Amino acid sequence: MSRPVVIAIVDDDLAVREALCEFLQVEGMAALGFERAAAFLDRAAEFDCVISDVRMPEMDGLELQRRLRACGSAIPMIFVTSLADEVACAHALRDGATAWFAKPVANVALLGAIRVALGSTGGGA
Repeated sequence: MSRPVVIAIVDDDLAVREALCEFLQVEGMAALGFERAAAFLDRAAEFDCVISDVRMPEMDGLELQRRLRACGSAIPMIFVTSLADEVACAHALRDGATAWFAKPVANVALLGAIRVALGSTGGGA
């Protein structure tokens, strides 16, 4: 029996974290929220995929992505953000992000991106 898929939600907005965690749990995935990127970094190896905001205090989502890649992590990243910045989006995707969505994200689109991300890493949703 394989272990369940575990998704990290990194967003400083409690309502977003809770809504995404609840949605993913309904879809059969375990999810855990993190208010700060640094807290997630300490536990990144425990997760199959990360959904991150871009704008956050202390460390933004793009810096989180850079740090993960710098330490050799290939964890799939999906960005869900209110930031309308085509340059930032292009950089994130170039650096390996699976997807970039504007808030609020449609559940079906997010679920599709998660399935793509997990398929590319051997996970199974």
